[in-house]
Amino acid sequence: FKRHINTRNPLGTRGKLADAFSDLIRNMWSGQSLVVSPTSFRYAIAGFAPQFKGTEQHDSQEFLSFLLDGLHEDLKREPLPLPSGDDEGSEADEARMENLPEYEASEIAWERYLRRDNSVIVSLFQGQFKNRLCCSKCGKTSTTYNAFMYLALPIKAKTSGRQPQTLMSCLNAFVEPEVMEGENAWNCPNCKKPRKATKQLTISRVPDVLLIQLKRFSSDGPFKNKIKAMVQYPIQELDLTRYLTKLSATQAPQRAIYDLYAVSNHSGEVSSGHYTACVRGDMPNTWINFDDSRVSPCDKSVAVSEHGYTLFYVRKM
Repeated sequence: FKRHINTRNPLGTRGKLADAFSDLIRNMWSGQSLVVSPTSFRYAIAGFAPQFKGTEQHDSQEFLSFLLDGLHEDLKREPLPLPSGDDEGSEADEARMENLPEYEASEIAWERYLRRDNSVIVSLFQGQFKNRLCCSKCGKTSTTYNAFMYLALPIKAKTSGRQPQTLMSCLNAFVEPEVMEGENAWNCPNCKKPRKATKQLTISRVPDVLLIQLKRFSSDGPFKNKIKAMVQYPIQELDLTRYLTKLSATQAPQRAIYDLYAVSNHSGEVSSGHYTACVRGDMPNTWINFDDSRVSPCDKSVAVSEHGYTLFYVRKM
């Protein structure tokens, strides 16, 4: 991997974080010790993100986000120039993109993104959102395509009835059309004035490794709260097909079926909680629980619990 390190990127660590992460993974798989202390890795990421220097507990999702961003910057490929005649960002380009078939506009937007922001982290973990605004008066649309690293899904503190909420219900809430009106009305370029509009989010490109954060923590002024509600999420065959951007009749659909690989769990309260991890084992239907220095086989029920916080899904090829 060292040949991919970008030492000229001012946003990276000149390979320090990538080296420390590589050493940590190598030590974990060496089989030479029962416990690995990630001291050098912790120092490396604290140099990139100083908020992790202390000994107080931090949000694991925030840590994961900083880690992946740091590795991305360390391994980022040199940006490529735009092709001659590419007028990205101009009004003419926006109008042209709006009139293209969605799959074609999505592909162009993705290729442009890769020219300036590409790495192995992007290849593994990033997908693409399609965000469309539609004026309720004239029907004018404005579509943007943006890369994402993970899905941050809202969850309810309580649900009606006895049935627990499911990951699919959280996904439905995440992509539910949003009405923009009043102070949030869209300034329609066709009507030349603020108009009521609908904002619709779909997934136009799925990643190979899908990260899902269940938003268990919320802020109410100076106070933070934790939602402890159970969310049922599938261990196998998570199907995102219904959330994908519609393709043409001749376009082959993306394969968007995922199996759960690992879960980051949080138990306890906001200020006095405890993190564990549950990871799929090498043998079929086996799971391993990681609790600080204690590692033990566990039942799959441990992988799906009210403590689930960050879910790691791998796409089936």
